[in-house]
Amino acid sequence: MHAMQDDTHLLDCIVRFHDPRRLAELERCVFSLIGQRYRPLNIVLVLQRFTPAEVAATEAALAPVLSLPGAPSLTVRNWNGETVADARTHLLNCGVEAAQGRYLAFLDYDDLLFPEAYELLVAKLRDQEAAIAFASVQVMQVEVRDRFFRTIGPQTPTYRGRDLGDLLDHNFCPIHSYLLDRSKLPADLLRFDPTLTIEEDYDLLLRICAQYPADFSLIGTEIGYYIYKTDGSNTVGQAGGLSGEKLALYETVQRRIRERKAMTPVSVPIQARLGLAHPQAGRSILEVHRQLQTSGRLKQKLGELTSLR
Repeated sequence: MHAMQDDTHLLDCIVRFHDPRRLAELERCVFSLIGQRYRPLNIVLVLQRFTPAEVAATEAALAPVLSLPGAPSLTVRNWNGETVADARTHLLNCGVEAAQGRYLAFLDYDDLLFPEAYELLVAKLRDQEAAIAFASVQVMQVEVRDRFFRTIGPQTPTYRGRDLGDLLDHNFCPIHSYLLDRSKLPADLLRFDPTLTIEEDYDLLLRICAQYPADFSLIGTEIGYYIYKTDGSNTVGQAGGLSGEKLALYETVQRRIRERKAMTPVSVPIQARLGLAHPQAGRSILEVHRQLQTSGRLKQKLGELTSLR
């Protein structure tokens, strides 16, 4: 059973928001969604344990821009579940449950999209009959002040990767760089692992891309900004500079991701799309990636031998 019927074109964008003090960043994020050329568009705003007053203040702050002609519709959910300190994955699942459209996207409250983002991604999903389409986003460094943000400029290096083979090796696709076609995916697949608080999106991408067609032809086309803030409030997804509890969490999650790769099979059609010579049912992501690496080394060696002739 699939998540949605094919006869709807509604796109739901899930925005998770956990801190009322960051309202200015949320307003900027939502404004970038209002600027999207694609319609129909619905914003699913998921709040984390807000008081009634905080919910009202958030809705009031967004009301002026959402009242503009042709603005997206807004669905608000206030997650009040179990008392985990970091409920980011629960917020995503809450948003997925509230979404009603064929297309599904994610945008964190402090990131931005360019006006053509969803128009480009939807076109790729339709043209390529893919379940998920990827593009690129630019890492933009921003200095956070009490009353304003100062854009410092692009931060390098940006995310490195170009195709499915790279994605099976490492996550180079931020959560707002892709779009899902729910009509091509089982409803029960679209659930984030609530025990993960980092790499939760990568875990989902591995499960989707191992079984269903993905389009990477827009990699290199930037559709938005990943805002890297100088105050250290971004989620850290790499080991550099980590220590103590944060480093232990990172290492635990990396073990979980390796386990995901070892236990998740890659379908025969996806193996064929990857160019494997002899696709075989039951091969895990880890096995397929190793085979791709071996094949790549052999091709490189053959190329070197050919150039010596």
